[in-house]
This record gives sequence, C-alpha cells and structure tokens, in this order.
Amino acid sequence: MKKQVNYRKTTSDYIYKELISFFKPEQYRDVVRNGLLLDNTDIIEKVYTATFSSSQALEKIKQDKAEHCLLFTHHPGAQHKDGEQAVYFSQEERAYMEEHHISHFNLHLPLDHINPYSPGICFARELGAVPYKSFFNEGGSVMGLYCSGKWTDARTLFEEVGRVMGHACRLYAYGPSELEDGKFALIAGGAEGTKIYREMKEEGVNLFLTGVGSPKLDWFAPSHEAAMEEKVSILSAGHYSTEHFALKYMCRFFGERGLKAEFIPETPLLDDL
Repeated sequence: MKKQVNYRKTTSDYIYKELISFFKPEQYRDVVRNGLLLDNTDIIEKVYTATFSSSQALEKIKQDKAEHCLLFTHHPGAQHKDGEQAVYFSQEERAYMEEHHISHFNLHLPLDHINPYSPGICFARELGAVPYKSFFNEGGSVMGLYCSGKWTDARTLFEEVGRVMGHACRLYAYGPSELEDGKFALIAGGAEGTKIYREMKEEGVNLFLTGVGSPKLDWFAPSHEAAMEEKVSILSAGHYSTEHFALKYMCRFFGERGLKAEFIPETPLLDDL
C-alpha cells in the first residue's frame, strides 16, 4: 500500500536553508551562478525540478497555472549547441515569473559533487551499476565514478544505456570489447581533460560512459586522441540525458521536507553525441 504523504506549503527561507546546508555551494569554484537566482515568493506550495532553465520548463509551469512555487534547476540557462551562449529566461519570462510568484534556485557543481542526488550516482542507480571509487575533480566537485555491473562487454553496456536513455547513443570503440569484472568509468554530463584516460587505463578500465562525446567539438576533440592512445572506448549518451535522473531524484529531497515536487522532462539535444 502506497504511503499517504501530507504535503504542505512552507516558507521559502526554510527550503533555501535546507538546500544550502545539504549541498554547501560556497565550497565550490564554479563558472556559473548557484543559489537563489530569482526571489519572487516567500511561500512555496510546490517545487518543479528541471535540468536546464528553459522556456520548455517554464511552459509546463504556465500550463499548470502554478503560483507561489519554486523552479529548481541544474543549469542556469537553456540547452544550447556548443559554441553558442547559454540563454537565460527572457525579460518577458522573468516578468511572468515575478507576477506569478515563481522563484528560481540553481545548483551546478554543488549538485554534481558525489551525493545521493548527484547526476553520476543517479545515472548509475538507473543502470543498476555499483560505484566503487571516485575520480575527477572540477572546481572542488568530485563527480567521476568507477562502476561495476553485470555487463561483460562494451556492446551489451551500449545497448543497455540506449534502452535506459530512450534514444540512440554512440560508441567510439577505441579499447577492447571485454569489460573486466564489468568495470567502466562514468561522468554524467561531460568532462574536459585528457589525463583521465591514463588514470582509467591504470585502474584497469577500458570504457568511459559520459554525456558529451562528439569529436567535432573543439574542447572535446583532444579527449578522443588521448582515449585512442590509452585504448579506452568512449560511450556518449548526451548531456541532458545523463544528468536528468538527478532532477527526478531531487523530487524526493523536497518531498522529504514536506513539499510536493514534480520533474519537468525536456527534449534533449543530441548533437553532442
């Protein structure tokens, strides 16, 4: 029998303090804004979670005619093609949010850092993989995971990831097909840098599962050269797709604090595969 939850409205200050206390945004050196970005309500009746601060997410809130609510996101801008500027809400959209008492709170690196709600942990959970060691530090946020699972080769993991994502992914097969003890490396979203492939090789891992993987992107192209040299395959599943599970699980965070919460799915851009 499903447990009956008694949701309630609560003060915004309480929820903001809970988010800051749990995720500690002051500890990270981030390139984007974290914390309260739009302060439009003192009382929160419902929380909406979304991966990006997009017009698509706001449109859902408009359709619900929601007021006195909070939009919680992982990125303070909409999805965009590489090289383009991330677009925040327009002046008209911000005016609508103010008029209807919709506040906006964002956590980027603080959410990425390994915790029960981080994108890497949530993605591994959805796959049924077991994280056993961490790696990769960006701005004080440790977000990389070495995982093990039931998969014996890269192809079966590739097929499973595609099933979980619900769309085609891409495998750059630079390494051996076999996965020793079902091991692979995982960073949700994406990771810039070439040293990690040598670290993976030393760890006995020959497959890297991540979001952004296109060799056409200038900032990621050197990773392909390093991966080929170290014989580590890259399995690319998309920026949005590898991170969105975290925002689903964040509904539990708010629910445990008495607030009704709903995840807003977005249409993923897949030009980063």
